[in-house]
Amino acid sequence: MRKALLAFSVLVLSAANLPAQEPGRVLNGYEFIPSRIVPDPFAITYFGSTTGGGLAFDLKTPFIDLDGDTIGTLVGDVAFLSLSFEYQQRLGSWFAVRAKFAGGARVGTDEQSILAQGVTGTFGWNLGATARIYQSEKVIISGALDFARTDIVGVNPFGFAQSIVDDGLTEDNSLVESGNAVSGILGARFGWAPADWIGITAVLEGGRGDVSVAEAETVVGGGGTVGIDLKNLNVIPIGLLLSVDSDAFSEGGADLARRSNGFGLGVFWTGWEDFIVGLETTLRVLERRDAEDNFEAFLATFNLRYWP
Repeated sequence: MRKALLAFSVLVLSAANLPAQEPGRVLNGYEFIPSRIVPDPFAITYFGSTTGGGLAFDLKTPFIDLDGDTIGTLVGDVAFLSLSFEYQQRLGSWFAVRAKFAGGARVGTDEQSILAQGVTGTFGWNLGATARIYQSEKVIISGALDFARTDIVGVNPFGFAQSIVDDGLTEDNSLVESGNAVSGILGARFGWAPADWIGITAVLEGGRGDVSVAEAETVVGGGGTVGIDLKNLNVIPIGLLLSVDSDAFSEGGADLARRSNGFGLGVFWTGWEDFIVGLETTLRVLERRDAEDNFEAFLATFNLRYWP
């Protein structure tokens, strides 16, 4: 964590020597479309919110006896709900700070998944900063630092039964489980607009994370987007956004999966200069923490972003 802070301090000091430029999200005439899953490189003021949900398919939970043998497997789908609010404030022409608050829930959709996963609620926050390091007419490069924490509380009937099988009925057995996931991430963010109708972003991140159900681990992730604004092709004010990302501490699911890989498609209304609204869908492949198999989830969110 100290190395991350030192590296970000160097980035900030380097950015302070940049000549004053009018901050904004426009490069080469292209207005960048924001993604929920891949952050953008602009150190500007904005307010954003997302609301959505989805399903995880064929989530398998093995039942293990006292000898460590698997004697059965519970299989079912799990529904996700999420809500988040984010505010970023520009400080000068090259630096911005932000805060994000997110809440969510997941619950089984049938008898087996309700027994295996129960009901889980999550609440998290993120504090971060972005410093613009370099900007030209078509390119921007920024550094970012983020600290995040998610608290998790769940009712887990299957885990309660498993603990009784393993240890017997004791005072330590509990139907309600709680935990948290914390992380500190340093990242580099890149944006490029080769023409006024297309924009490309890329993010590379690294740091340390800790989940209450696992030891501290190195966090490495990244992603990118390709956006096309049909408005600048003289068609209609509709923006299309393709995205891909790999996240070691997925929002609201860090206790369930050790890594999440996503592929997304978004459709946005781009007819207003300072306001954008759209639907972003993502197919995710998640690696289970407590099992060898992966599972898939489909998520859809309604995204709003306002630049005052």
